[in-house]
Amino acid sequence: MKDKTDKIISDYINGRTQAKIKAIESRYIYRVKQDNLGIRTAYKGTAEPEGNTLDKERMEEDKELIGLRRTLELLGALYNTLTVSEKRIIELRYKGYNGFTWYRVAMELESAGIDIPIKRAKRIYFSFKEDVARGL
Repeated sequence: MKDKTDKIISDYINGRTQAKIKAIESRYIYRVKQDNLGIRTAYKGTAEPEGNTLDKERMEEDKELIGLRRTLELLGALYNTLTVSEKRIIELRYKGYNGFTWYRVAMELESAGIDIPIKRAKRIYFSFKEDVARGL
């Protein structure tokens, strides 16, 4: 059964965390003014540069964005300490939405020329997952 840690790692491996960050940033950067009458009446009451500065300040204070950036930074630091074969195990296990089964992971590793038994691959996977859970 997948838990919160699995979802966070899966989102990081598949690039969904980065996509969420970009979506939140673009929500603040490309904010559209409301124009209800069909003419140029959408006035915020502030000058354009001041409005942009206020939007950037709101973006910096967004709790969801701060949390996602923190998660991205933490997972990046933990993921970059792994060796190439360990990274490959984690990538295969979290590939797509449900990830590969352990037999499929072993088969993919063998076809890539990486000789790691399933038991050792599981140990690498669970130790990485525990490290992430401790860091969060």
